[in-house]
Parts: sequence; C-alpha cells; structure tokens
Amino acid sequence: MHLPETVVETILKNLDSNTDRNSVSLVNKLWYTVDRYSRKIVHVSNCNEISPQRVIQRFPNLRSLTLKAKHGVLCDVGVWVDVLSKNCGLLESLRLKRFVVLDRELVKVSTCFPKLKGFGLKSCSGFSIDGLKAIASNCENLEQFEVEKCDVTDNSSHWLRSFPETLTSLTSLNISCIRGAIDATDLERLVTRCPNLTTLSLNKTVSANIISQILIKTPQIVHLGIGSTIQNLEIEILSYYQLSRSLLKCESIESLAFFYQIPIRLIHAFYIICPKLVSVNLRFASYLPDVEVVNFLKKCRKLRRLSIRSCMGDEGLEAVSKSCKNLEELRVFRGAGSIGVTEKGLIAISTRCQKLKSLTYFCTQMTNAALVTFSKNCPNITCFKLIISTPNQPDHLTLQSFDHGYGAIVESCKNLKKLTISGQLTDDVFLYIGMYAERLEVLSVLNAGESDMGIAYVKNGCKNLRKVEISNRSRINEALFLANIFA
Repeated sequence: MHLPETVVETILKNLDSNTDRNSVSLVNKLWYTVDRYSRKIVHVSNCNEISPQRVIQRFPNLRSLTLKAKHGVLCDVGVWVDVLSKNCGLLESLRLKRFVVLDRELVKVSTCFPKLKGFGLKSCSGFSIDGLKAIASNCENLEQFEVEKCDVTDNSSHWLRSFPETLTSLTSLNISCIRGAIDATDLERLVTRCPNLTTLSLNKTVSANIISQILIKTPQIVHLGIGSTIQNLEIEILSYYQLSRSLLKCESIESLAFFYQIPIRLIHAFYIICPKLVSVNLRFASYLPDVEVVNFLKKCRKLRRLSIRSCMGDEGLEAVSKSCKNLEELRVFRGAGSIGVTEKGLIAISTRCQKLKSLTYFCTQMTNAALVTFSKNCPNITCFKLIISTPNQPDHLTLQSFDHGYGAIVESCKNLKKLTISGQLTDDVFLYIGMYAERLEVLSVLNAGESDMGIAYVKNGCKNLRKVEISNRSRINEALFLANIFA
C-alpha cells in the first residue's frame, strides 16, 4: 500500500532508533528519500569502511554526528573534518572515538561550526590542551564538553579560563582524564554560572574541599565523577565533614563515579546519598579495598547500573546481589591481582538480580551449567558479554566446549541483540546462534570455531546482524562486517 509522503514523515519522526530507521529506509524509494533528508542524528560505527563524502551524500541535513573508528586501527579524523567543514556548517554535535586528532583540526572544528553545542572525545590521541582551548574559547553555545580516556596534560592550570564569561549553557562537563592542576577559582566560576549543569566529572587534582564548595552552589548535579586524593590525615578528616554537609543539600545526585586512589574516609562521606543512587562506577577506583566496595554497595538498594572490578571475587558479587536486586546493567571488569570471579558469582547474580538486561563479565573460569542457570533466571537480557581470561578454555568441570551453555543463552533470551562469547567452541555454537538469535545485531567471538561453516550458520540465520568481530579468524565473509555501518 502506498502511503503519502506526509504520513511517512510522521512515522519517521517517531522513530528514535537509528537501527529502526535503517530498516524502514529499505521499504522503497520514498521511505529512503524521506529518511535521507529528515535524519539529523547520525552514528557511524566503523569509519574505516566508509568515506565522509558518502555520509554527507546519504544524510545532507545532519546536525549531530558520532564517529567511531575500529579497534586497533589508527584513524585520522582530518579528512572528516575537511569534508564536514565544507558541507555541514550547521553541525551542532560532534563526538569522536578512537581517532588521531590534531590541534589544527580542533581549531578548524571550533571555527567552522559556530552552532556547535555538543563536543566529545573518547580514547583519542594526538592533540594537546591548546586544541581544547580552541573549542572552549570559540564555541560560545557549548552544552556538552566531554573528554574521556584521552592522554592530555595542562601545565598552566588556567585553561578553564578559555571558556568565555558569557558561557552559561553547559549541561555536561567531563575533564576527568586531563592531567595537571586545575585552578579552583576558575572551575568554581565556570560551573556555578551554568544553572543547567547536571553532569560533572573532575580529575584527581580537584580536592574534596573544592568539591564540597562546588556542590553547595550546584545542588542540581545528577552525575558526579571525582578522583580526589588526600595524603594528610588532618585535612582528610576536615574534608570528610565538609563533604558530608554539602551532600546533605544535593537532592538530585543519582549517579556516582570514583577514580584513582579515593581515600576510604571520603567514600564514607557519600554514604548519605547511597539510598538515592541508581548508577555507580567503581571500575577505576584503584586500591579501594574490596570490603569497602561491598560495604558501600550494600547501602545502594536502588542501584540499576554498576561497574566494578573482578578482584572483589565471587563472595563480593554474592554480597552485592543480596542488596542490589534491581540491577539492570552489570559490568565486571578484569582487576589486578590473582582473585577473580567465576561461575559462582554469575549464578549468584542471576539468582537474585533477575531484572538484568545487560551483562559484561570478565572471569577466570566458567561452566555450561552456570550459563544454563543464567539463561533461565535472566531471560530478558539484551546484551551478554562473557570474557574468560584463558583463551580456548573449556568448561573446567566437564572439560567440554561451551556450545551447550551459549546455546541455552540464545535460545532462552529472545531479545538478545549483542553477544560476546569466549572459551572453547565448536561450529555447533554458531549453529545454535543462527537458529535462535533472531534479533542479534552484534556478535563478537574471542575464539572461533572449527571451520568457516560456523560463520555460514550465523549469516543465514541472523537476519538483523550488522557487525561481526572474530579475533583469530583470517577468512571471514566481509559482507558480515559491512551489513550496516550506520549504527
């Protein structure tokens, strides 16, 4: 049935997912054309496989662009900036991940896109504080300024003065990875003149005392990331009381991230807001004793999103599962030391946290029985990532491959969209994935099966698949990689 163009436009306006828009654009030429001219938010998930000219041709009216380069491949953003500057003068948001970005390119971004509101760099390299100064000083309408997991140092401590005094529009400021001292006065003046600021992540040079002063003047903060370190015990005790008093007035904080060597006493100061927290990231809180992590999380009974390190062990996970039963997203990353998590921790989490929708789990060993148990307890999972530390490791109890366990996951979890599997595998696991994972979009395999036949099973069965990554297989059908680069 033919629909009028106005009806198609209305339908597309109500589609928030880029994946859904990708699908409907294939209906016919009209749907493709309406999507082409109406889509303003574009995510390119693999910039190594497409040219910027093609993106501009496909979406000439884009206003927000997120570019991601492939893991392990250096990608220069220069050609993208050149093309965008000539064709997208109305660009409002630019976010880059895993790119080599030079200062001159950041200067061009700051001058060619006068309407820029959102700016973000993640896992990028090649630039200095001078490039960030250009963005800060020239982009007068900035709302998000976020620099994460980048190596950049400021030796002057005054770079925040680059933001004009007239800038009051910031809603998100993330400078957690920028090394060097930050002038407390400059920081306080910047954040307190932005009444809509809700996300603030600071580096480790910002003292607890300064954080306390900032929180008193910005009670609207929703997400707070801090990395303050204190060596002097008397100063630490004073900071504890000051921080506790300021947190009493912070009614809005729901999300908390700790970085670096956070003093235990300061962790205790945050106990007062634990009952309100829905998101906690402790992945980078190095040297924080596991007992303190567990004690802190026991007080966070509303928690829905959690990132931690595996060195807390199975007992730590079990304790967390008893208190945080509303968890929807759990990420357990590899930690330092010999202690890690195993199938016991996975079973504990699945038994008590049955609202779980997303799991990333770095472990030292696993069993098929644990995976079957998880599949029964958490059938609503949409993202399942299991990384076993030893490549090609079998079920450590039965010495069998993990085909049966992963088969149970894809059969029971009907809404599964992202899957990462590891350990000893045969082609049977790919047969199971092709048979049952009908909605799968992204597949990562850390240890391939026996032959290319397994990949054929996946290709023929998973019609929504748009990305496949296999770490130790040289001969892969490239069509799997190119299924859809507009994530």
